[in-house]
Amino acid sequence: MKGFRKGFWLVFLLLLAGCGPSGPIDLPALEQKARSGDAAAMERLVRLLGDPALADRIYPLLIEIGTPAAPALLAHIDTRDAGRREYVIAALGTLRIAEAARPIAAVLADQTLERRYVAARALGEIGDPASVTPLIAALDDPNDEVRRTAVRALIRLHRGAVPALIEALPGASPQAAGGMIRALGDIGDARALEVLLAQTRGTKRADALLALGRLRDGRAKPVLIAALADPDWQVRLSAATALGPIGGPQAAAALRRNLDDEVVAVRVWAARGLEMITGQPQLYRNARGEMVPPENLYR
Repeated sequence: MKGFRKGFWLVFLLLLAGCGPSGPIDLPALEQKARSGDAAAMERLVRLLGDPALADRIYPLLIEIGTPAAPALLAHIDTRDAGRREYVIAALGTLRIAEAARPIAAVLADQTLERRYVAARALGEIGDPASVTPLIAALDDPNDEVRRTAVRALIRLHRGAVPALIEALPGASPQAAGGMIRALGDIGDARALEVLLAQTRGTKRADALLALGRLRDGRAKPVLIAALADPDWQVRLSAATALGPIGGPQAAAALRRNLDDEVVAVRVWAARGLEMITGQPQLYRNARGEMVPPENLYR
């Protein structure tokens, strides 16, 4: 009798795993109908993204189906089912459905919703220039993951994001400014030079110096060389890191002086910068007073 009960519950659980809200689900048949253009089947697949037991199987099916799945996905962007909403937005981003950009931006702006960073990521994947404004606004989001993902999305939008970032940066909050500076540095557009130079006189000067290094614009060299003597070691570190890629005899002479910096990290990056500029091995004094080469970051 005990064996019978165990067998009964095993069969029951197996049946339950293949069931949805409306009874047993034949996923292969449902997929075949959706692929053939059956709107009801497509709608049911999208709804099943809210089922934790099935979502990881259905999501790749919808990606394989591609743009024909877009209408059904678009209809569920504003669902209150958090799990389904996340999968829907991720799918629309992966498929780069341009019509999804505006409603996804609305999700990103709704701070009552959890895991909004998925919306920021999707906007970066879709690549609509109109998404730059909501992504910049997200740099002031209270959630740090949303802010980080918004920065990455702006970088992905690349040069199309630069004019709006340049315009927004002077009046940005310190929190948002850090994200804008990083985005402009990683994009590497020379149009950002002046606004980044202005930021070297503010509270985000260390971030601005790193961004200037990524621009690799020689016009930033005097500011970077002057920053090597800043009282703040983090500013000196950023300047030493930035000067290597820009190069030149003046930069090399300045970096040699920082081989005697009181902070080991600054000495390390002064040595790395000199190696970049001269192409020759360079030693620095480590924390034990030994003269050693900087560790190769690319091994």
